[in-house]
Amino acid sequence: SFLFRNVNSVVFPELTSEFGLTPGALGLLTSAYFLTYGGSQLPLGILMDRYGPRRVNATMLLVAAAGAVVFAFATGLSGLAFGRALIGLGVAVCLMASMTAFVLWFPLERMSTLVGWMLMVGASGALAATKPVELALRVIDWRTLFIVLAAYAVCASLAIFLFVPEKAASSQRIALRSQI
Repeated sequence: SFLFRNVNSVVFPELTSEFGLTPGALGLLTSAYFLTYGGSQLPLGILMDRYGPRRVNATMLLVAAAGAVVFAFATGLSGLAFGRALIGLGVAVCLMASMTAFVLWFPLERMSTLVGWMLMVGASGALAATKPVELALRVIDWRTLFIVLAAYAVCASLAIFLFVPEKAASSQRIALRSQI
């Protein structure tokens, strides 16, 4: 999620050149990501409580991958914004899915270590969105980069779905109305 969050800061010259984007339009792309990211926290939390972090995270990473594909094939600002919104929606659950999985599968004493490792992995994603993306853009264009990022998101989704064990939060199912 950190890589998707920060990648626009490196590809913006190409986007500005190709689409003639103004600073306000670049801000719109950032806003589209953060509005869907923030706006989906409660509904995704409810889904995670209901279906577990494994299923919800794996599914939402496919939404992020679809957003990256939409972004890669965009022909204007609206397509770019829609792609960024889908990416924001798709990665919105990543942080809390990890935290929820830790709570479900590990003793409380290990929580600080696990969260530290998770933050380190997230920071490496932020770092990967800087110089590595800049170097990649010397070899491939920004559209191909987003197709590659979509493929990585699909691989992460498959890895979560296929290799992460299923463990429900509780056997008692709470009514959706009550949960809301």
